[in-house]
Parts: sequence; structure tokens; C-alpha cells
Amino acid sequence: MHRRTVGQYSVEVRTLKTPTGTWKAAYIVEPAADAGPHDFVMITLLDEFDVERAAVDAAMSRGIRHAGWLADARSAYSG
Repeated sequence: MHRRTVGQYSVEVRTLKTPTGTWKAAYIVEPAADAGPHDFVMITLLDEFDVERAAVDAAMSRGIRHAGWLADARSAYSG
């Protein structure tokens, strides 16, 4: 498991080794501690990667973008 805080959100990445020996990853975006109303998003990447680090990097990159989008959407609707 890999975790990174992005503003008011926490991005967590989990990986799974497939029976064929490749790696898949999923990211979870949720509010960091005391961030306010609960937003929860989980996305599974359909891509398969030969190296676990590549799967983690791809999922983290997408998770960070998703966290930014959630923050922008929240501020647009609350302001």
C-alpha cells in the first residue's frame, strides 16, 4: 500500500499481482483527517504492468489528478 496526502485528500494505491505475473493497481481517494464531508472514490486501472513500480506510479498520478478535481469541484459548489 502506498499513500500520499494531496491538499485535503488522501490518495492510497494498492497493487495486485495477476496470475500471469503482471501487476494491476487501484487508487482510493478519500478526505484526509478532518477534511469535512465524505468523498470516496475508488478506481481500478485496467492496464497491466510488468513492473509493480510502474503500476504504483500510474495509479498515484491518476489519484492525484482525481483529488485535485474533487477539491476544485467542492470549492466551486461551496463558494
